[in-house]
Amino acid sequence: MNVVIVRYGEIGTKSRQTRRWFENILMNNIREALVSEGIEFKKVETKHGRVLVRTNKAKEAVEVLTRVFGIVSLSPAMEVDADLEKINKTALKLFRRKKRELRLEKPKFRVTARRITKEFPLKSPELQAKVGEYILENEESEVDLQDYDIEVGVELMEGKAYIFVDKIRAWGGLPIGTQGKVVALLSGGIDSPVAAFLMMKRGVEVVPVHIYMGEKTLEKVRKIWNQLKKYHYGGKAELIVVKPKEREKILEKLREMKKEKYTCIFCKFMMVKHADKLAKEFGAKGIVMGDSLGQVASQTLENMYIVSQASDLPIYRPLIGLDKEEIVGIAKRIGTFELSTLPEDEIPFIPKHPVIRGSWEEFKKLYRAVFGEEPKKREC
Repeated sequence: MNVVIVRYGEIGTKSRQTRRWFENILMNNIREALVSEGIEFKKVETKHGRVLVRTNKAKEAVEVLTRVFGIVSLSPAMEVDADLEKINKTALKLFRRKKRELRLEKPKFRVTARRITKEFPLKSPELQAKVGEYILENEESEVDLQDYDIEVGVELMEGKAYIFVDKIRAWGGLPIGTQGKVVALLSGGIDSPVAAFLMMKRGVEVVPVHIYMGEKTLEKVRKIWNQLKKYHYGGKAELIVVKPKEREKILEKLREMKKEKYTCIFCKFMMVKHADKLAKEFGAKGIVMGDSLGQVASQTLENMYIVSQASDLPIYRPLIGLDKEEIVGIAKRIGTFELSTLPEDEIPFIPKHPVIRGSWEEFKKLYRAVFGEEPKKREC
């Protein structure tokens, strides 16, 4: 294989000027991914709605590029001159290789051809028939257009033919760097890494922030972020750790007032305040949290409303409508689940009976008692 065909989805729906901008960012992210993994390549270029990565390490490149957002699918391919004899011989070679890989005696196959540019004299159905006939003549096999074991693909562009037998799905989405920047709170649990991942998938650069809870948890979060960085090509941020000074003051005052049930809301409120400050320093356009509606006491509508008042920036909650099973499924696919279930520091101040439907008015009174000032209400 000497080239990887990269296909995108949503980018193709943009206007010509916008699409070109998206393509350039996607190509930069592809180059960054290949360089970071030490995979040599000759060139990355766009042609007729495709990105072509010229490399002799096509298999290794595909493994990395499936994690670059904006890519829908990839095919390691052979580029040859658009000559029928060369196309036939290359298609047969790749067919035989795939047959051996699948360990099939008499595989069923089909040929799919597409003339992206029209220089080639045969139309797509005619080329499909010619290549299929050549394979049948030279290899024990049968044609089945519906229930096939192997699909031989041929794409023709500008006097060249690109032949492949694999079409590997990628994550799709939009290239990171096309949709601005957000701060993402990473707790070390299962949910917050998935929330950050889903924002990255939509083309957002993530600035990860962890509110310190202990060394064991911090080490765990570092591992989680290192895993997420495998999808963050195009983003530059490193993990920021915040050690809050106000925690003991809050806990002490809530104990005095016998209002420990508000501990979790206070902690999340202050997390968002720290994230808000960092977001403004980094020019981020919002804060990402891993809340799923009703999953725990702090994630009811009432409590999320209170927490949201800590910032005048948008609070993005991409998991809001997902249940735990759905979130865990994504975490396993992206490789964060095992890390999120590693041991962490115990949190001694979690109340036995946290408030489920907190009152904004009562929270303001408690806040005034702790800090001697009114919490600034978010401007709507």
